[in-house]
Amino acid sequence: MRTLVFIPTLNDTVALSALCTAVEALGPGFVPLVIDDGSRVAVAPAIDRTRTLFFRLPGNYGLGLCSHIAFDHGSAHGYDAIVRIDADGQHPVQAIPRLLAPLAEGRADLVVGRRSDGEGLPAAPVRRLVRGYYSLLSRLITRGAAPRDVNSGFFAIGVAAAARLNHHTLERYPEPELFVAACLEGLTVVEVAIEQSPRREGVSTLNLFQALRMLYRFNMFVLGALLRARRW
Repeated sequence: MRTLVFIPTLNDTVALSALCTAVEALGPGFVPLVIDDGSRVAVAPAIDRTRTLFFRLPGNYGLGLCSHIAFDHGSAHGYDAIVRIDADGQHPVQAIPRLLAPLAEGRADLVVGRRSDGEGLPAAPVRRLVRGYYSLLSRLITRGAAPRDVNSGFFAIGVAAAARLNHHTLERYPEPELFVAACLEGLTVVEVAIEQSPRREGVSTLNLFQALRMLYRFNMFVLGALLRARRW
């Protein structure tokens, strides 16, 4: 499958060159796309690869807009699949073919890398509680179709499915809404277990304030979906 691997980054440059090298080493059908989400440091000099694409946003607009850019580019340039990995080195590039396999075999439209651990919230108990809440609510509203790890940023999606989901407004942390929307649209979503690596650089941008905003927005998204379902 001709695959666009997009790597959104905000000030993370240490692992970028190695990530792009690893993606290109998967084969000629794999093209890295680095999306600089308004970094305060120079990102372009950290990328010196033949097939790596680069796009810089003029400010920090969030992962939702980065996803829209990747989906638009993948659809416009004839890719079969789109994969997202983080720029901090936590997502194993060598696992990308395993994520793509269910797409290639026609068993899925979207494949989520289910993490064995997670980062992002201030304390591990709170993190587990919030992730559990997301998972429970997502699986209830989708009647069990949603993945258990709806906060994972490591996923592969077929370009046709990406085009169907691209009309949804994706915000700063779009994964839960994206995965639930895929299920509600009738797309097939599956999970593949992955081992997440330690962060090589920086800290998570998902602080307590952002986590609360994300929780509120997700609740509003779920409420809207329930109201639309009752209307039909």
